[in-house]
Amino acid sequence: MAFGSVVLTPGSAYVVPGALDLSGEAFSADEWTARTALAIAAASPITPLLLVLSGADAARAPHLGFAQRSARRAIGGYVLVNPTLPQPGAVSDWPDAPVTVVITPEADADSRTAALGARLRGWEILEGDASTLICDIALRP
Repeated sequence: MAFGSVVLTPGSAYVVPGALDLSGEAFSADEWTARTALAIAAASPITPLLLVLSGADAARAPHLGFAQRSARRAIGGYVLVNPTLPQPGAVSDWPDAPVTVVITPEADADSRTAALGARLRGWEILEGDASTLICDIALRP
């Protein structure tokens, strides 16, 4: 699937040419999903979206995905970098698109353990430089 837009959510620290880069935004935990969804809407990216979430923010993927679907923006995929995984049942019909977990050389033991849980869910696991892998995923047919 070719993606219309790559969205680097707040907390991401990657270089992806042409991406909607919200990484510099700082939102409180209580506002993160709503503010991120509003920032995406304000930018009017082309769908389907490839949402990139990292660390603890990756656990919010189901909620951000639900917000995007509610706004009728198609999600083409999720990339979770060195993630804290979303809890099963966070949003009942998530994931609604393919999920790829990226483990970088800087990943801590918790992220590496999370990759095992992701593998059990049938998600793709990639290891290496996050920026390079995100670009590769975005260019997949």
